[in-house]
Amino acid sequence: MGAEYESLLFYTEIRWLSRGKVLARLFELRHEVREFLLTQNMLEISQHLDDDYWIAKLAYMADIFEHLNELNKKMQGRNENILTCFDKLQGFIKKLELCKKELQKGCLEMYQRTNHITIENKQLIVDLAQHLSMLQ
Repeated sequence: MGAEYESLLFYTEIRWLSRGKVLARLFELRHEVREFLLTQNMLEISQHLDDDYWIAKLAYMADIFEHLNELNKKMQGRNENILTCFDKLQGFIKKLELCKKELQKGCLEMYQRTNHITIENKQLIVDLAQHLSMLQ
């Protein structure tokens, strides 16, 4: 279909970073996946890929998992200890607070995928802000 990728990724418990990559790849291939689902007569599932609200949430989840994966990688390594990990975790919590404030203003620059989606639905912004609060 001319996409950059030739296959979807699958999540596996063994490779814990794969969850975010699966979401990112699905977001990137959403048009191709939709076409495939239509050819397979999976109309109910393909309808999600036509729903702007659902696509915006998918983009957000791909972005937030990318940030979480980045935090997880930073907290691992030979020189990491409870103090350095605590500092990184506190920094991430403050970053979430900033993201929530910016989101309430309508600014999505901290999320590369979500930023490219036009969000006119006020409920979506409320839902994303609530999710950020829960993460904090």
